[in-house]
Amino acid sequence: MQCIRNIRWIDLIPGRTLAPSPREGDAMKSQFGKAQFGFVGTQPLFKTPTERRNWWRALRWQVRRWYELAHQRRQLAMLSDAALKDLGLSRADILEESERPFWDDPFKR
Repeated sequence: MQCIRNIRWIDLIPGRTLAPSPREGDAMKSQFGKAQFGFVGTQPLFKTPTERRNWWRALRWQVRRWYELAHQRRQLAMLSDAALKDLGLSRADILEESERPFWDDPFKR
């Protein structure tokens, strides 16, 4: 079986590039037996510990925001008709809002 060698990959996401394999040119195992590949691994996504820490903070913040949205939608669905009338909303508006998925953020915060 023939294999393709020396394919160059350009990734538009900054910080993510393919690195040459330390075993480039050597026979490497694959699902078809032994084959040779030019590039196998990727460079680390984060170059510094600060980048990793900032990524984790952003992820934690996003999960908290999703939890907050889901909680607010549950509370909105539990309001009485009198409270909804005071807010100027109908039960249909509330039903539509409460059925939105938790990741659907209207303010894109």
